[in-house]
Amino acid sequence: MGKVQEIKKALNDLHASYLKGNEYDEGDPIFYRINYRLEETFGLTREEAARLHEQYHKEKPRHVSEGFCENCNAVVGIIPIIYGIQESDMEKMKAAQEEGRLIIGDMKNVREGSKVAMFGCKTCKSLLRYGML
Repeated sequence: MGKVQEIKKALNDLHASYLKGNEYDEGDPIFYRINYRLEETFGLTREEAARLHEQYHKEKPRHVSEGFCENCNAVVGIIPIIYGIQESDMEKMKAAQEEGRLIIGDMKNVREGSKVAMFGCKTCKSLLRYGML
């Protein structure tokens, strides 16, 4: 089997494994994790892995979870809100927030019995009321 065929098989296998039957939820964390596995397994650069993964999705479109944002008054892509980040991880998490991959939640809003948003709007970065725990 040639390298191209091996990469195609790996992409199919990785998607089956990471999505586990929920093909409508390939958000950015899973997308980047698959890219990383391609880099690691085949010795690809980050750019090569991203390009091959994007080619894969031309044939099999990527689906991402969505939610309703009251601020945008529209159905939008969602990003996770992360609460309780350790100081040692804060720099990395702030960089991810600046890239629009997550929102750092305010721990002052987390109290026993209170509801906190688990997802935010990828467009305007507001917290979504739906999907609160």
